[in-house]
Amino acid sequence: MGRIHGRTPVADGRLALSPVQNRIRKAAAGLAERLGLAGPEELAGYLPRRHEDRRKGWHPAEGLPEGPVNFQGTVTRSKLNRWRGRRCSVEVDLEVTGGLGGQVRLMFYNLPFMARAFPEGKKVAVYGRAEEKKGIFVFAHPETETVEEGKEEGIHLDRVVPIYPLTEGLSQRRVRSVIYHFLKEFEPEVAEAFPGMEGLPSRAEAWRTFHFPSSLQKVEMARRSLAHEELLGMQFTLRVRRAAREAIRVERPEKARDLVEPWRKSLPWPMTGDQEKVCGEIDGDLALLRPMHRLLQGDVGSGKTLVAAHALLRGLEHGTHVALMAPTTLLVEQHAASLRKLLPKGVLEVVTWTSDSKPGPVGLFPRITVGTHALFAEKARLSRLSLCVIDEQQRFGVRQRAAFLAKGERPDLLVLTATPIPRTYDLLLHGDLDVSLLQEMPPGRGEVKTHVRDGTAVEKIWAHLKERVGAGDRVYVVVPRLGEEVMDPADEASVKRTHEQLAATIGKAKVALLHGKMKEEEKIGILEKFRKGEVSVLVATTVVEVGVDVPEANWMVIDHADRLGLSQLHQLRGRIGRGGRNGNCVFIERSGGASAQQRLEFLAQNRDGFRIAEEDYRLRGPGDILGEDQSGIPRFRFARLPEDLPLLQTAQQEAVGLMKGDWKKWKGLSEAEARAKKDIATN
Repeated sequence: MGRIHGRTPVADGRLALSPVQNRIRKAAAGLAERLGLAGPEELAGYLPRRHEDRRKGWHPAEGLPEGPVNFQGTVTRSKLNRWRGRRCSVEVDLEVTGGLGGQVRLMFYNLPFMARAFPEGKKVAVYGRAEEKKGIFVFAHPETETVEEGKEEGIHLDRVVPIYPLTEGLSQRRVRSVIYHFLKEFEPEVAEAFPGMEGLPSRAEAWRTFHFPSSLQKVEMARRSLAHEELLGMQFTLRVRRAAREAIRVERPEKARDLVEPWRKSLPWPMTGDQEKVCGEIDGDLALLRPMHRLLQGDVGSGKTLVAAHALLRGLEHGTHVALMAPTTLLVEQHAASLRKLLPKGVLEVVTWTSDSKPGPVGLFPRITVGTHALFAEKARLSRLSLCVIDEQQRFGVRQRAAFLAKGERPDLLVLTATPIPRTYDLLLHGDLDVSLLQEMPPGRGEVKTHVRDGTAVEKIWAHLKERVGAGDRVYVVVPRLGEEVMDPADEASVKRTHEQLAATIGKAKVALLHGKMKEEEKIGILEKFRKGEVSVLVATTVVEVGVDVPEANWMVIDHADRLGLSQLHQLRGRIGRGGRNGNCVFIERSGGASAQQRLEFLAQNRDGFRIAEEDYRLRGPGDILGEDQSGIPRFRFARLPEDLPLLQTAQQEAVGLMKGDWKKWKGLSEAEARAKKDIATN
């Protein structure tokens, strides 16, 4: 049990509780049970999810307020009105305190007991939204609190008010009141799980402040302290995870065949300097007696597939099984086709493994398996798996990746991502991975010009596309929305409606529709027609963002481009100009306003994916860039990035120091170590 304010233990060591304190503790214990907490002391750590500033006063003389307001007044009349069917209303008239006076009315429907709660002359604080009815400001079901003379402070109004996460059957007033009185009478013992940061409050101080702060400035100080705690724990976990992985020892078999050097000599073009560098880094990893864990970030068209092919051949040189996992059947087929073209013939085979099909028994040649999530199903057998390449890793969950890796004995891991991650955020995500970058573009890429137009230019754009199709060009038309969710087709484009329009303008035989709800075989068939030129215009959702490779495509139109982030638009734009021909990309901005126009103009003037990612990060934050479901991305409760980047950098330095020093006295870090080692053990 924690300390009681102003009291000391009695002779036998128990704490002396007054009847009021007994009632408060009993109420706290009941609330803790409802919230799934071990005991009332844990209420100290049950922190609000946000705060509302209810201190700003309002007076009727200011006119109708736009949002909720806070004010005080004295009850002048309370009336209960009843109707048939047990319906009723309670009218409470208040004389607002301050200024020249003014009347307002509070309304409570079907709550007859409220008439007794507002006797004439009672002073109350009110918080709510107003409507003007017949010249009177009316507040329906506002929050109210009695104003008592000599009372130190309110709980629910006229202060910075905590808003807690709730479970069914609990109200904000109930949770707030119980926690307030419990913390006022008791002082739960709070273990400092992490070393504190100079200039910030301790965990105990931050928790108490976060519950009932005296100002928003105090909230911010407490938040920064809790953010530092989050970031330090995460950075320490990453470093423990990395240390644990580096401590693992693997046996590497002798080289059974020579595949890489003959293949490299047969390539019709030299590798770029970046590709040579990354291949050297991979070779260095594979020479060590610990598993490789490397992330390869590459801009659109930078040649990640060539580097992946190098890594896969290195694995096959040692007579082992290697595999590449991609998130969709469409992408699996693309990768398999690319590898078959790229790798030497007659010395190895490339097979695919999806939910609909799996390869036959192993033949005479070493095998590269390219598959979807079917690769980590229990039935999947990948004997002697030594190297895993995971493409678009952000689309797989932690457990999925772990199940894939479990197919081998501590296999090497190469992760590919076509979405450049901002360098600042890279510090956060990949403390446990070695990171390689491909920024230099191979020769043979065409120049892509980008144009920004508004919705009024659509008819002209469609007419121009008809001319381009007549000249033999192939075109992507991307529309973010499928169609069912569009509320007003007159104002909002959908992929289905756009397909109908273009089919009528250009010709039904020349225009095809592609979206994520189609079956995989249907998607692959449509894409094959587009690749062969049987179809000239592919109208699609953002399903074509990654993996789709049609070198002949040199035009793209993205309608409602203002709905998408810069990085996603850059990925889409990367689908054209891949076959050496110059391309044109048109962004249609419909409803984003001046800010969207500015974003799109920035993209039109920039081709560097890393610079674009930094700008997207600055404008939208990490969650929107990388997607809500990307695994491995911490979901912080208190830390805000990039605002808290200095805290992150400090936490990184402190985590390095803790790895070298005596950190075991810190409870939070001990738990972080246990979690990280468990993760390694199951990975």
